[in-house]
Amino acid sequence: MPRAATSDQPTDAGETNELLDFIERNELAEGDRLPPERELATELGISRRALRKILTQMEFEGQIWRGRRNGTFLGRRTIGPISIERRIERGSPAAVLEARLVVEPSIAAIAAVNASEADLANIETCMRRTTEVKDDEAWVRWDGAFHLAIAEATRNDILVGLVTAFNEARSTGDWQALRLAAITPEKRRRSIAHHRTICETLRRRSADDAARAMRDHLLTTRRNLFE
Repeated sequence: MPRAATSDQPTDAGETNELLDFIERNELAEGDRLPPERELATELGISRRALRKILTQMEFEGQIWRGRRNGTFLGRRTIGPISIERRIERGSPAAVLEARLVVEPSIAAIAAVNASEADLANIETCMRRTTEVKDDEAWVRWDGAFHLAIAEATRNDILVGLVTAFNEARSTGDWQALRLAAITPEKRRRSIAHHRTICETLRRRSADDAARAMRDHLLTTRRNLFE
C-alpha cells in the first residue's frame, strides 16, 4: 500500500502514517476490509473525526473505497461481484470450515451415486497415502487430495471448484499454522478412520451414509482445530 502524499493534505501526516503502519502490520492487501471506524480510531488512538478526514483523503487518492453499508476497503472499488474463490480465500478458518460442513456432505452423497470405479480407486489411493506419509505437511496435502477426489467423482465442475478453493484457503499461512499445531498422532488416526468409513460408504453407493460420514468427519475436524 503506497503512503499518502503529505503535501496539500488537510490531514495530520503523523496520524495518516499511523493508519498506514496499521495496514502494514496487519498485512492488509487490496480488497481487504478495514475495521469499523470506532474500533479503528481506538486502535490508532485518534478521534473518529480525525480518522474520517484521513479516510476521505485516502478515498480521494484512490487508496480506499467506502461502501454504503459494508465498510471501507483497501484499493479502488471493484467492478462487479467478488468471485466465490476470492471470498473463500478471504474467509477465516472458522468460516471456511462452516461452509465445508454445508457443502461437502452433499458432495459425498452425490459422489456415492456418480463415482466410477476409477474414481473410487483414486479416492482410496488418496486415503491410503494419508496412512503412509510420515510428516505432517505431506499428510495435510493428501488429506486435501482425498476431499478433492471425492468432489471430482461428482462430475460437477462447480463442486470441484468449491473444494479446490477450500483446499487453496487451507494452504494459507493462518490455516497451515492452525492445522499443524492441532495435528497429533491420535487425531491423525481418528481422521484416517473417518476417511476409511467415507470410502466404505462410497463403495456401498449409500448417499445418506456418505453424507453422514463426511459430516461426522468435518465436525471432528472442527473440534480438533477450535476446541
